[in-house]
Amino acid sequence: MIVKVTALCVAAAMICSALRIQRPEMATALSLAAGLAVLAMIGARLSEARRWAEAFERLAGSAGGLSSVILKGAGIAVISQLGAQLCVDAGESALAGRITLAARIAMLGLCAPLLAELTGLLERGAA
Repeated sequence: MIVKVTALCVAAAMICSALRIQRPEMATALSLAAGLAVLAMIGARLSEARRWAEAFERLAGSAGGLSSVILKGAGIAVISQLGAQLCVDAGESALAGRITLAARIAMLGLCAPLLAELTGLLERGAA
């Protein structure tokens, strides 16, 4: 699978380089299409990751929805990275930085309930 992904991305990069001279908007669209194609290609691996996270949650005995937090965090990381790279390709590195900042804040917000639960466990253990 990684060979196919790499081949697709290298081919798209070469075409984008040629297009960017005359039609930069088409190069950005092709880059987006290639990124979405890669996400579609790795869809089966995402299902495996979900099964792993659910198995981990069962073994850990966590009732707090740990697997959903892991999967949401992974989703935030993948989508924000794709968006930031597209912005950089389009010459908008400042917007890419805003996407990265927003993703970090979203992940912090996602982890806040887990951190609160951990703090509560530590307080009860210390008492």
